[in-house]
Amino acid sequence: MNSFKLIKNFASLSIVQGVNYIFPLLTVPYISRIIGPEGYGYINYSTAFVSYFILLVTYGFDLTGTRKLARIESIDQKAINRIVSNVLTARLVLFLVSVILFISFLLFFEPIKKYTEVTIILFASCFAAVFSPQFIFQGFQDLTVFAKSNFIRGILNTILVFLLIKKPDDYIILAVLNSFFILIINILLFCFALYRFKIKLRFFSLAESIKLIIEEKMIFFSTVVISLYTTTNVVVLGFFVNTVDVGYYTTSHNFLNIVNSVIAVPLSTALFPFIGKAFTGSKEKGLLAVQKVLPIVAYLTFFSSLLLYFFAPMIIKLFYGNQFDNAILPLKIISFLPFIIGMSNVFGIQIMLNLGMDKLFFKVTFIVSVIGLVFNFYMSKNFGYLGTAWNIIIIESLVTFLMYIYLRKEGLKIIDFKYFKPKEIMSHFININKKI
Repeated sequence: MNSFKLIKNFASLSIVQGVNYIFPLLTVPYISRIIGPEGYGYINYSTAFVSYFILLVTYGFDLTGTRKLARIESIDQKAINRIVSNVLTARLVLFLVSVILFISFLLFFEPIKKYTEVTIILFASCFAAVFSPQFIFQGFQDLTVFAKSNFIRGILNTILVFLLIKKPDDYIILAVLNSFFILIINILLFCFALYRFKIKLRFFSLAESIKLIIEEKMIFFSTVVISLYTTTNVVVLGFFVNTVDVGYYTTSHNFLNIVNSVIAVPLSTALFPFIGKAFTGSKEKGLLAVQKVLPIVAYLTFFSSLLLYFFAPMIIKLFYGNQFDNAILPLKIISFLPFIIGMSNVFGIQIMLNLGMDKLFFKVTFIVSVIGLVFNFYMSKNFGYLGTAWNIIIIESLVTFLMYIYLRKEGLKIIDFKYFKPKEIMSHFININKKI
């Protein structure tokens, strides 16, 4: 894969993530003044809860499926068919499991009962996750179709928000729109992927699906433990504060996700198959690729974090209004997360997983998740939503630090400061036809 294709994929994914968050930004000033902090609290708490079930359904296949597709020859159609079919069948099995678990939680988990209506609506996203074709397009390094489909989705969603959201209780309609568009887009994109890459599906047996689920368990466990110090922050916070305070924290964190998703997520998604190809050649080529792209990730995410910190008051007042003033301080506290997460992504996803260091990746994330979960209960109980904000910045920093230390112990040179010079970065992208 050449540098031009990398830039193209990054640009496409930036558009995808930009649409996912920037289009909603057009509606945020309108919605926030109608549904208020409490309405945001309902939506965001329910979203955090449902994300556990989405995590179960996706099962890390966007990483492992991508890795498998990126490493096979494009002419091996049988292997491609087998990988995609196996992932789809496994996801269907996991969806059935998630339905059973979801119903059980609704019946017996007291904190979620006041969010039942919104949570049931948002659970449709789990079924949409079954058909998520992200791993297919990533594996083939052909991501422009996401930009087009998500752009259309963003326009339609924005129009419908202005037409339908009129009163505080309409946060229910907001949940319906979110679930509906994700479901439709994923199904259409999945069908297009089958056509585009000439994939023929066949359903695997339950035994074969379970075998795949067991084989990929380390990546899944890693994503689960990561959620213990990310998504769980919101759920735990809901144990100790009211819905309005949940709204303040999730408002700040969701805006940070805009920055993170427009920059860090596209970089990660575009780089994973790119660096994976380099590591397929040799460990040395892979590390050289990492050394060259690390400065780009560092500069982009650090600059974004600085802007977020200094403009936090203006951002909250402009987009959310004066009733969300209490969201300014938590946004400033977590403003450097894009930089921290960008670095941990390079160390963990781009290096550890591409080198097959799944167990080491899990070890680091497990250690930190246990610390983070315990610390989160203490911070949220004693300091409310500000404690939650401090908890996540401390824990994410610890993840990044430990990943770097473990990689250095493995004798891997990750950082070469000569590639941080602007001249080196420019020369890398000017020569677009030269492969790393």
